[in-house]
Amino acid sequence: MTCSMKKAKQVLHDGGHTFVLVCGEKQYTSMLTGIAPVLCIMKDSPELLIGATIADKVVGKSAALLFIFAGVSEVYADVISLLALSELQDAGIKIKYSKKVPFIRNRSGTGMCPMEKSVVDISDPSEGFQILKKNGHRIIYPMPVF
Repeated sequence: MTCSMKKAKQVLHDGGHTFVLVCGEKQYTSMLTGIAPVLCIMKDSPELLIGATIADKVVGKSAALLFIFAGVSEVYADVISLLALSELQDAGIKIKYSKKVPFIRNRSGTGMCPMEKSVVDISDPSEGFQILKKNGHRIIYPMPVF
């Protein structure tokens, strides 16, 4: 595990965050859920994702496709879906995780997460980004100050 990944993982757990980005000396944390944190960064400061290290509570295929599209270099996940793991490995992104699950469940626990479901058959990160951007358009993106 790299120093950046250790730092991101520690900040994720010590701060009770849902998402942490470490890029050089810059750090971004979020309490937003789902793909909202990464969509927020992609909207306002996409350059921060290039070569960045991400620590996330839950990584499904939707987040994985966004990470690949944005140029993230490594990812730590508390929970990762098999679909996400496969995509990240195929893209050559360094990945560490605590728990692997068949798929990410929706918030009510009755089925697959709607964002993961919307890209389940998509393998092109650019196409995935377009779908997820459209499906996530109702999310409000408060961009914190670094």
